[in-house]
Amino acid sequence: MAGMPEHEFLLTGERAALGPLDRRHLPQLSAWFNDPETRRGLAHRGLVNEETEGRWYEEVIEAARGPRPSTVPFAIHDAADGELVGVCSLEGIDHNFLRSEFGIYLGQRRGSGIGTDATRLALDWAFTMLGLRNVMLESYAFNQQAIRAYERAGFRVIGRRRDCVLAMGRRWDSIIMDAAAGDFDSALQARLLPGG
Repeated sequence: MAGMPEHEFLLTGERAALGPLDRRHLPQLSAWFNDPETRRGLAHRGLVNEETEGRWYEEVIEAARGPRPSTVPFAIHDAADGELVGVCSLEGIDHNFLRSEFGIYLGQRRGSGIGTDATRLALDWAFTMLGLRNVMLESYAFNQQAIRAYERAGFRVIGRRRDCVLAMGRRWDSIIMDAAAGDFDSALQARLLPGG
């Protein structure tokens, strides 16, 4: 898929750019989602096609509507060339307690720092634009590359749920991480505030 013009990005970092999720992304997302290397760290076990991705897309877009969305989805692009490389989202947004969960997957260019940068940009959106105070995620213990990327983006390990995941033929722990607004340096806030 060809890259997006820069003006269509919501946030741009050093390596990643976040843009709105669009129906035209679905064929590529469904191909990546069925790739064993891409999905090894995901909880979803079923196969997807464009039809099931279309239903998922409609549910996500409906949840993202209105002044108090329960989900905010992003398409992740490589900032260098605009190429679509994955998707991430703030999910289960609780506007009363000012918290949410975070999910991400990259279909290509893993290990290049794009995932870390996209995670940092999503946290900036969560804390600056949505006014959230805490974002949580779960990762599998075997996915050390992802855990390190989350830590570089601003997450901290806060717990471990033991022996709770069956993946790749064996049991694994789940690593629980969170990021708090008070610990996060917001590039977006610095840019939006007067004199920023």
